[in-house]
Amino acid sequence: MLKVLEEKAREFEIEFDRSELNAGWKDHSDFLKKYPYRERPELIDELTPDKLYKKGAKDYFFLWIEHKTRSLGAIFTYGGSVYPNAVAKIDIFKSLLKIVVDDSRRLSEKIDAEWDRIKGFGGDRLIAKKIVFLYYPKEVLPIFKTEHLEYFARSLEYNLDECAKEYWNKSYKDLSIGEKYELLNELLLRIKKSVDRMKDWDNAYFARFLYHTYPIKKLSKMIPKKAIKPLIQEWRMLFEPIDELGVAFLFAMYHKELGFPYIVKVSNKFPDVTAIDKNGESVTIELEYRASDFIAHGHAQDECDYIVCWENDLEAALEGFPQIIALKDKLKERS
Repeated sequence: MLKVLEEKAREFEIEFDRSELNAGWKDHSDFLKKYPYRERPELIDELTPDKLYKKGAKDYFFLWIEHKTRSLGAIFTYGGSVYPNAVAKIDIFKSLLKIVVDDSRRLSEKIDAEWDRIKGFGGDRLIAKKIVFLYYPKEVLPIFKTEHLEYFARSLEYNLDECAKEYWNKSYKDLSIGEKYELLNELLLRIKKSVDRMKDWDNAYFARFLYHTYPIKKLSKMIPKKAIKPLIQEWRMLFEPIDELGVAFLFAMYHKELGFPYIVKVSNKFPDVTAIDKNGESVTIELEYRASDFIAHGHAQDECDYIVCWENDLEAALEGFPQIIALKDKLKERS
């Protein structure tokens, strides 16, 4: 396998344009200058709510985490509805951030810390993983979804259960999110260190190689049709939407569940909906069948706060792009 990977690495180096990553590493350097918390953790106590997140501002901590360093590794977190939760519990967030930059803590501890005390920060710990990567880019891969890491590890012929028993002395299914993340990073970085041509690659470049060589489209993320039908029927439809009208129907019935308790205005012009969010703020929403339709229709991204669609078909978020709420993903969460 190593010889095959050596050849694939050679081909990748010829094909891949590094300019985007180079710009990303420059932004990363700027981030560390603004937030040098690994070297100076005492500065975390000076992090104010506005420095953490302020809607519409040009510079705040989470803007760097999700958008300004996106080229190194992207996360999709619906941040506009999540980051205010960290502001509301800023002392808890600061304590978690101190764990992240503590060199004495192992990777699993950083990910398994009590992130779920802040709504939207639990689950697969995507935000925590991105923050950890930015402070430890040589030790951690910018691949944040557990299922993606598992897919790459299996593609490289690792038996995850055997590896878990060897590394953690327990079955893979019994591992925590953090333990899985530490193990999977260890396994993939072993490959990187074993292939001569890859040894000097940075981890973002290696992650790009993995996504290029083992396209994630091979990983089925679709809800099985047998599962979709009862879930759609639970939402009072016999079949899944086929156009924007179906999305509008579902949104009209379930806007409260989606985080918008009050509808102020519905229009046949852009944006489709003005609503009040759960924080009491007025927000604008565009309804689309697919997220990419927002771009195809030529809408101004700075004039809309959210896109509610059936499926998010965008491979990467754009800086300043409205937060995307995909109804298909909401159904998957209920399955």
